[in-house]
Amino acid sequence: MKMTSLQKEIIVWVLLFAVCAGAGLYYTHHLPNEHPGIIRLHVIANSDSREDQELKLKVRNEILRYMEGSSSVTEAREYIRANLGDIEKISEKVIRENGFTYPARAELGVTFIPQKSYEDLTLPAGNYEALNITLGRGDGHNWWCVIFPQLCLVGEKEPGQKLVLKSKIKELMKKQQEKAR
Repeated sequence: MKMTSLQKEIIVWVLLFAVCAGAGLYYTHHLPNEHPGIIRLHVIANSDSREDQELKLKVRNEILRYMEGSSSVTEAREYIRANLGDIEKISEKVIRENGFTYPARAELGVTFIPQKSYEDLTLPAGNYEALNITLGRGDGHNWWCVIFPQLCLVGEKEPGQKLVLKSKIKELMKKQQEKAR
């Protein structure tokens, strides 16, 4: 059975689509970490309702209490990986305590994060390793911070400690810029 030129053209287009789709999927799941030494926290609200946005901050606070204490990025990464289930349980507990029933998903991976300023410290847009916590549908505005070195200070730390952490992050960013040259 001989193929017509139309059948051949369709096969070529299907193959081209499959290759492009495969490359796109590979890239989205294999983003390079442009800022090693930094782990960000990303909490995504279920929606933009006032209640969901307030809940997002309550989840953030509980996760930050749970995350304290890592002395290196490797230790922080291993701790997060080993405790993803607990991070989801903590998030879901806060959700239930506030009268909601939707789930929470936690994952550690590399994700694109837009430029973000923390007072006098600006982190450039790029691909960062991040603990992503998605509440419910994840259709709402999100909240970012740096969990290693911990810059997610929610009013419980001393001001001097914040300066030391900002200096550490600036030092990491400077080293990355020097390596890129």
